[in-house]
Amino acid sequence: MKIVVVGAGAVGYHLARTLSWEGHEVTLIDHDQSLVDRAGGSMDVMAVRGSGTSVSVLIQAGVQDSDLLIAVTSVDEVNIVSCMLAKQLGTKKRIARVRNQEYADPKTPVSLKGLGIDQVIQPELETAKEVVRMIRFPYAIDIVECANGKMVLVGLRIEKISDIINIPLEKLMPLYPDLNFRLVSIIRKGQTIIPSGKNVIQPNDIAYVISSYEDLPEVFNIAGKREEIAHDVMLLGGGMIGRMVGEMLEELKGYNVKLIEGDEERTQRAIQRLKNTIIVKGGEGIDFDILVLEGINEMGVFTALTDDDENNIVTSLFAKHLGVKRIITRISKSEYLPIIRAIGLDAVVNERILTSDAIVKFLLGGRIMALSSLQGTDADVIEFAVSAKSKAADKRLRDITFPDGSLIGAIDHKGDVNVAVGDSFIRSGDKVVVFCQPKAVPKLEKLFK
Repeated sequence: MKIVVVGAGAVGYHLARTLSWEGHEVTLIDHDQSLVDRAGGSMDVMAVRGSGTSVSVLIQAGVQDSDLLIAVTSVDEVNIVSCMLAKQLGTKKRIARVRNQEYADPKTPVSLKGLGIDQVIQPELETAKEVVRMIRFPYAIDIVECANGKMVLVGLRIEKISDIINIPLEKLMPLYPDLNFRLVSIIRKGQTIIPSGKNVIQPNDIAYVISSYEDLPEVFNIAGKREEIAHDVMLLGGGMIGRMVGEMLEELKGYNVKLIEGDEERTQRAIQRLKNTIIVKGGEGIDFDILVLEGINEMGVFTALTDDDENNIVTSLFAKHLGVKRIITRISKSEYLPIIRAIGLDAVVNERILTSDAIVKFLLGGRIMALSSLQGTDADVIEFAVSAKSKAADKRLRDITFPDGSLIGAIDHKGDVNVAVGDSFIRSGDKVVVFCQPKAVPKLEKLFK
């Protein structure tokens, strides 16, 4: 596909790099010459200096012949106008990053689709949702909803007291006949293993398990996660993401939330938006005294959501030192992700990757559920529709030859979703949730098409 990306900042750069790796022909637009030079010198993309609201710049970038324009600058108005112009110039599809929550309100009288925008992406909203999922399921390193929310993929660090250590997987599953779950991947010392029946789980492995929501508590239990779930939450950072997380937790009820923000204006915005959250005005930068004074050591969950990665990392390590059980860290710079686990921080959210995931999902017609690269695994979760002419249609799982590096996690038959096992039957029209490494994706597409 020919794709034009407007905005070469953190999100646009990461997105352009991802799309380029996927083999798309990418052109990147930005008014900042240094960002244009960086993109042109480090990626296989064409970089154009200028504004996404300039007709001449858009034409120079080739929007009139492009399949897709993605506008992800930090300014909503630029993104919206870029999409409006691209529609008139002939771009087939248009995606805009829009931060203003007003546009997401179903009651708003203005429709962005009516302005020529096919898909609206809100990175801050996606990040806030991810944080809340991690708070709700505190034992999960990753958590991804599959099959329209009927199944969930969770990443779990296996404890030494787990009941499933050193048992071959082919013998493990029969031990829990009443549980609707399947282990689809193991991360061991940074390496991704798509397991066979002979593989065993070891202490400190990260196991990715697909399960029903109802069976998650028991899945956590057999992984060795047996501590009581806490509902005292501290949010560090009262920016847009922090305020969204506070609002979502207030709607869920049952959580005791305290938000700390050093900026006066953001503090006042949080006070106006959050009614059942304790708001504390902290000091500038890293203020350990405020964290201690406000009882960080008594919290069940600590989330570092400021705009400063280094601040988030340091305060998260401080919380870990004080014994906080669940720590969630917001990281904007992708280069920090490989070292996060090494320093003891498991739960990380990154809006660049969440934004890329949402856009790639749109590109693939909704077949891709999520990309798991955030947590250091090179595997994807993809949902495929099984066509009538598929080589996998009307066969049992055990009779199908799947490409190396792939494993079927669940099968959705007309809304009835079950974990996949050897005797599972795949029918035409079913949807299958696949955990796979990138090298297997082309072969899987051929298999199911």
